[in-house]
Amino acid sequence: MDAHRICTFRRSILTYFFLSLVVVCHARVPSSPSITEKDEGFSEEGSGLRLVSSSSSENSFWQSKWEAIKSPFVGAAELEECEENYGIFPCSTTAGGNLFLLLVYGFCLLKAAQCLSEGSELLLTVLNPGLIGGLLLPILGAMPDALLILVSGLSASQEDAQAQVLVGMGLLAGSTIMLLTLLWGSSLILGRCDLVEAYGGRVVAKDRTLTKGWSLTETGVTTDQQTRVSSWIMMVTVLPYLVAQSPVIFGWSAEAGRIAVLVGCAMSLIGLASYCTYQVAFPWIQQRWIYRAMQKVHRSHVLHRMSSYAHKNTLGSLLQEDGRTPNTTVLYRLFDQFDVNNDRHLSREEVRGLIVGLGIESGLVPNEEVVKDWMKELDINENGKMSQEEFVTGMKKWIASFNLPREKPKRVVKASEPSSAETETPHLFFHNQREEAQNSYAALLSDQHEEEDEEEEEGSHPPTKGQIIFHAVLYLMAGAAIAGIMADPLVGAIGNFSKTTGISPFFISFVATPMATNSSEAISSLLFALKKKKKNISMTYSQIYGGVTMNNTMCLAIFLAVVYYRGLTWDFSSEVLVILVATVVIGVLASVRVTFPFWMALIALALYPISVAMVAILDYVYGWQ
Repeated sequence: MDAHRICTFRRSILTYFFLSLVVVCHARVPSSPSITEKDEGFSEEGSGLRLVSSSSSENSFWQSKWEAIKSPFVGAAELEECEENYGIFPCSTTAGGNLFLLLVYGFCLLKAAQCLSEGSELLLTVLNPGLIGGLLLPILGAMPDALLILVSGLSASQEDAQAQVLVGMGLLAGSTIMLLTLLWGSSLILGRCDLVEAYGGRVVAKDRTLTKGWSLTETGVTTDQQTRVSSWIMMVTVLPYLVAQSPVIFGWSAEAGRIAVLVGCAMSLIGLASYCTYQVAFPWIQQRWIYRAMQKVHRSHVLHRMSSYAHKNTLGSLLQEDGRTPNTTVLYRLFDQFDVNNDRHLSREEVRGLIVGLGIESGLVPNEEVVKDWMKELDINENGKMSQEEFVTGMKKWIASFNLPREKPKRVVKASEPSSAETETPHLFFHNQREEAQNSYAALLSDQHEEEDEEEEEGSHPPTKGQIIFHAVLYLMAGAAIAGIMADPLVGAIGNFSKTTGISPFFISFVATPMATNSSEAISSLLFALKKKKKNISMTYSQIYGGVTMNNTMCLAIFLAVVYYRGLTWDFSSEVLVILVATVVIGVLASVRVTFPFWMALIALALYPISVAMVAILDYVYGWQ
């Protein structure tokens, strides 16, 4: 896979070069040395266009978002000229020309995001995954959005900055809303499987099985517990929005508003540092998960074999009738079965006999490490023998470590099964627990060895570590350069398109731009979802929550820093409201459960048009400022 990426790098660069030639050769109106003044027209300043009045006292810039949205837009016939970016990148005075430029610049930004993604994935194969995955990937993934936000606030003149920064806020809000609505819902639709009832009344998705079609309640997806943690982290990162918004809510002074913006910026940076630290520590955490998963596999296997042994030898049920409380009497009987010398202690040899007798180890002589682990965990006083009380206490702890049902489960006995279903219930429970634990353990291990398997498929001569790093750096440099160069022309094209069509630049950046900047993440997430496995759908939603977290930390910190540095007014009440609504609705759903039925996708998808309508109504009808 790495060799394929390296081979396609030159082709990608040639594609970008050819695309740049197309843009430069695009027909454009040459700039004239002066502007004909009319009663109302546009004057050229900086890299954008500014509305000018014939009266010098009325040469004021857009002071607030509401004024920017309500100000009349000039049609294409009244727009006499525009300024070329960097002296070579074209601009246009027509709606069609600006639409073409929007598509071209947006496509270039998409390719920049893909370059950054390819370079980061190459580095992951040869460098520390904690450092790359925890620091580099989140930052580079949010770089296109961050650059557009930065350019939207700094490229315009002081007089135009308040109106120009609308593009940055539109992108920030639109990106977050798109991830939490369109992408979240689409992933659920594509990744859905049949929902089946597990032990204890839990409903889970059955991997790679879809026989119930478009059923709203009988199909869905199931994620892992770590994805729930990511959703909680995502919800916490919306706090800086509330801090920046507090002066507007409580009617504080302008100076208090600047302080609130600065505090919100600091909170976003702290959140970014904390999130990156968590991601860097994640490989260590993952190793702990692997160890605990292996431990859970072992314990569930032991309890399953104990329950089966007790049932076959008529010792009783491992759990009492309530299905939750360990049956101490049966545990004592099991101990006595393997206490050969009746001294109420199990020696190392007797522990070996217990392991073989229960069928935990298939061989005649169990692995010495297995015996050692048993003694280490159950021989609490470390005297080289396992007492009866130590054994019973240890088994109770093992049983309590599983998510036992709160109520005694209803067991349907098949014709081929014994009639005493009550004594078999614990056996079936621990059998199911063992299967789930084995699947989780295998999924964790497959994540570590997946890249090694892909390298073996490429051939006997994979690229060297130095070659991979070199091409990864080229990818990253190319992606950063393309994103940096195209950000300013894209912002200018958005402004010019809004002037020639009468559409607010906020809504252009809110709806269209996020499709380009987040397309690579969206495609990657949807491809994961299509595999219809718990591991893959968990990865999909983790990417979505991680993308929103980076928007709420790095991108918001940059936006707040621009607002504070340029002395702009924080006037984005409607945008903050829709971000909070979408984050809280999806975040709460994701944090309280791990299985999502198909009907929840309809809620997520409906949130997108509702969010767009809310911003339009609150701004245009109610005049929120």
